[in-house]
Amino acid sequence: MPSSSSSSLPFLVLLLLLSAAASAPAAAAAPPPSNGSTVYDLLPEFGLPPGLLPDSVTSFSLASDGSFVVDLAGPCYVDFEYLVYYEPRVTGVVKYGGIGSLKGIQVRRFLIWFDVDAIKVDLPPSDYIYFEVGWITRKLRVDQFETVHSCRSNRSLLLLDRAIAAAAEWIRSIFTQF
Repeated sequence: MPSSSSSSLPFLVLLLLLSAAASAPAAAAAPPPSNGSTVYDLLPEFGLPPGLLPDSVTSFSLASDGSFVVDLAGPCYVDFEYLVYYEPRVTGVVKYGGIGSLKGIQVRRFLIWFDVDAIKVDLPPSDYIYFEVGWITRKLRVDQFETVHSCRSNRSLLLLDRAIAAAAEWIRSIFTQF
């Protein structure tokens, strides 16, 4: 009897080592937020620039599968190459090099708002970041997302829209006079 228990011990140790090794890559795929980390600290860990989100983040959570929820102080507009709108809650799935299943971010182009479905960066990193809006992918310079930007209110957006409309009307009137 003693010989059978001593022969099963190496088998149990081997089984334990194999199960630990199999679970290690899954745990490393999406690190949970560590104590004291901000969402701006975590984005670079996934190869993404910290300025993808505005400075009004009040809380965030990141699950082991990469799904996340980011809560903002309220609706937010930020000027990049395009005007971007953030809903008070932004959700998606983050993995190294990108965010998919994105909800809560819109971009304005030609006075029309479009939902941003995904954000990706080149691997290895380059000077560009890609925003997927439906079947369209737009390449932008990544440097505009390296710093965290402040929100501006809806009121200032309305004033800006009115100023742009007035300037466009003034330019149109100049060309129609000749």
